[in-house]
Amino acid sequence: MLRRTMQDYITKAAKGFPVITITGPRQSGKTTLAKMQFPDYTYYDLEDPDLRLVMEENPKSLFKDPLGKYIIDEFQYVPSLLSHIKVMVDKAQISAQFVLTGSSQFQMMGNLSQSLAGRTAIFQLLPFSYAEVYKQQKPTLEEVLFQGFYPRLIDKGMNPQVFYTSYINTYLERDIRLLSKVHDLNLFHKFISLCAGRTGCIFNKAALANETGIDVKTVSNWLFLLQTSFIIYFLQPWHSNVNKRMIKSPKLYFYDTGLVCRLLKIRESKELENHPLKGQIFETFVISEYLKKFYNQGLEAPLYFYRDSNGNEVDLIIQNGADLQPIEIKSAQSYHPGFQKNINVFRKVSGSTCKATIVYAGEMEWETNNTEIVPYTNLR
Repeated sequence: MLRRTMQDYITKAAKGFPVITITGPRQSGKTTLAKMQFPDYTYYDLEDPDLRLVMEENPKSLFKDPLGKYIIDEFQYVPSLLSHIKVMVDKAQISAQFVLTGSSQFQMMGNLSQSLAGRTAIFQLLPFSYAEVYKQQKPTLEEVLFQGFYPRLIDKGMNPQVFYTSYINTYLERDIRLLSKVHDLNLFHKFISLCAGRTGCIFNKAALANETGIDVKTVSNWLFLLQTSFIIYFLQPWHSNVNKRMIKSPKLYFYDTGLVCRLLKIRESKELENHPLKGQIFETFVISEYLKKFYNQGLEAPLYFYRDSNGNEVDLIIQNGADLQPIEIKSAQSYHPGFQKNINVFRKVSGSTCKATIVYAGEMEWETNNTEIVPYTNLR
């Protein structure tokens, strides 16, 4: 099993928090990571309905040792468990007594903030990053985008078509059925596929509703389900006026490009060479890499994009206090000075003097005009 970047940060957090929480999409490696990091802990999987029932009715029978250490997998199935954990860790006063994993984003976070505020470090584990997987071998960009980064694909060498078909049919639909009553799964499949075609685009809810043939309220509900299942996320616009950010449209992204390719019915990596959405898929990949960089450290990702009324757009803005780092993402294999245009516009508007970055599909790395030109293979 490949070592995860997050492990070093979990080690640090485990010295100060009584509870470590690892969230993320199904099959992103949460259970494997927890067991690798804490091999001597007692393990309980709450996807087992019998164990779940015992945990709901008599949790003390499973935690007989008040100083014992435990991994609780898919803890969101028993929300009442968190109150019991709170009592235990407050009495024991030991580091990393509980490790919780779960894959239901918003419901879980609400329960955590109520029951374990100040007691848990929270990490979001996405599928592998490029740097975690490709230390030696260098596949083509098309192969990288087509395969995606879920651990089973990497560890088991599975066919991406087979894996993602199973992922959609088994995990996604199961989660959707648990979270909400979606009666027409064929229509829901159409909806997800239409979302995949919009990855990297300014989001228009009404247009998506019209194309799917459902009302806007249903679109909102289904988008919430996809966010809850760690399938999609929204990148918010940056504006110097914080209030104005809230009224501007976000951009929709998927966390994993392999899933996007499957939903777009791309059957092999070579099809991506001239695919009309290759640029959007590449952008999705790069922004996910930046998300992983922050999530692996247990941090919120201060990521935005910039777009003005004249259509000038910078793909990614990283905000660090008053510092604003503009990042442009280009799927071209060769650098062109025109890539700097929107960065210069943003610098004038924002007053940013931070070094900018252009991530592209070429091989050379250098610096010009206070801008780093970085191949996607060198992202760290």
